[in-house]
Amino acid sequence: MLHLVSKSSEDLKAAGEAPALVSYMTMAMKLSPNLERACGFAAGLLKGKMGDDLRRKISEGNLRLYSGTGEAISKFAKSWGKTCPELERSLYLIQSSANEREPSSRARTLDRALDLALEGARERLRKFATSIHLPTLLLYCMGVLMPMILVGILPVLSVTGGGIELPHIVALYCFIIPLLVYMLSRQILSKRPSSMEPPSLEVEEYSYRAILISVAVAFPFVALAVLFRASPDIAGLAALWGVTLAVSSYFYMTSARAFRSWKETTKMEEELPDALVQLGNRIGEGRPAEEAFEQFSRTSGVEGLGKVFREAATNVRLGGMGLRASHFDESRGALRHVHSNMVGGVLHMIVDFMERSTKAAGEAMLQTAEHLRRLGEVRAEMKRMMGEIVSSMRSVAIFFAPLIASVTARMQGVLASKTASSAFLGSEISPPAFLIVLGIYTLILAVLLTNYAVEIEFGEDRVAKRMAIASALPVALGVFTAGAILGGQMLTSVVG
Repeated sequence: MLHLVSKSSEDLKAAGEAPALVSYMTMAMKLSPNLERACGFAAGLLKGKMGDDLRRKISEGNLRLYSGTGEAISKFAKSWGKTCPELERSLYLIQSSANEREPSSRARTLDRALDLALEGARERLRKFATSIHLPTLLLYCMGVLMPMILVGILPVLSVTGGGIELPHIVALYCFIIPLLVYMLSRQILSKRPSSMEPPSLEVEEYSYRAILISVAVAFPFVALAVLFRASPDIAGLAALWGVTLAVSSYFYMTSARAFRSWKETTKMEEELPDALVQLGNRIGEGRPAEEAFEQFSRTSGVEGLGKVFREAATNVRLGGMGLRASHFDESRGALRHVHSNMVGGVLHMIVDFMERSTKAAGEAMLQTAEHLRRLGEVRAEMKRMMGEIVSSMRSVAIFFAPLIASVTARMQGVLASKTASSAFLGSEISPPAFLIVLGIYTLILAVLLTNYAVEIEFGEDRVAKRMAIASALPVALGVFTAGAILGGQMLTSVVG
């Protein structure tokens, strides 16, 4: 049963590739009505489960099992029909378009196929955005409200002979509740439709320089607490600060370079449709490719792709390289530092047309730009739908949860100091120890909720997650520390 649920979730995530697959295939079919070529183009750009399945279906070995590419695509469409019905209908339309003799009829059929795929993607996003509000509220209640309520219940349990000890508190707040929050968040995210695959960027997993700097950042907090013989609660907070800054520093230093590439790649993908329109107009006028590239880089105001095309033009004029090598050469190509499958794949197709006919390449650029624009609209709509949930989860992770936890811990400490027994919760648990346990819980919750918010917005993007956690942890602990210090002083003055 668990295996079936897991497979269903994987298929649902993979269905997010459907709009891109149909867009790439319709784009290729409009430019050249060859079904096998269109399948190969789409399969080369898609890197997820759906792309893998398509590559297997159209591989030379598997094609021998079918009567041709058309039958292989039919099998592929049926296998995904249950998870993604609009994909099956779109692929059948793409197949039928190959038999259309009139270019206008073929274009109308392909446009209808793309409309079906995009509308299906939008409908899945709308359903997910509608269904996620209640589970997210439950996640908030489990992660923030339930721990606060338990703080009020624990003294009652101890008075009635519950025998609450520090290991019980640690197990509850550092293991049991975080595990429940994690499991619920994974259950919610398993139903999230994916969009495009994130850029394939590598983080520096094991950097000795980052480790040494992280330890150096953490050491002063612990050393100063010991040197000045700080009180137990201040010493505990100092230890938390040391660990938090060490982790944040390590995540930042090992991910900052990849994150810069991530932002550049994301910006390039957003700029690509407009860039193709400008280049298509220039190349359609009959200008040489290198001249169009250079003029585009000077006048477009597009930084990322402008740099790519400027380098490609330089490679052609000064480096004596061909058009293909100027882009794709492993050592000197303009795309060697670009990590976007979409940018690389689209330019690969455009270069193919440029080598045949500049006029055909100009038309190809304009049609491709329109397809990418519509695909980008679906991605932008998903961001808008998820925006409210993402911002609320980030607010809870770095502000509300730390503030509530710190004030609640201080409240129990003040009440404990007013009781006849110096023990806390009727046991040997001291208020400073409870404060530190809640501080650890705050950091764990910040990681879980930040991971949840990033995955809602970007999907399984490891670089974005690491950078978000690196910035969220110090802020969350800062709010917790301020709440512990100021809240304690305020409660002490109120209670007297």
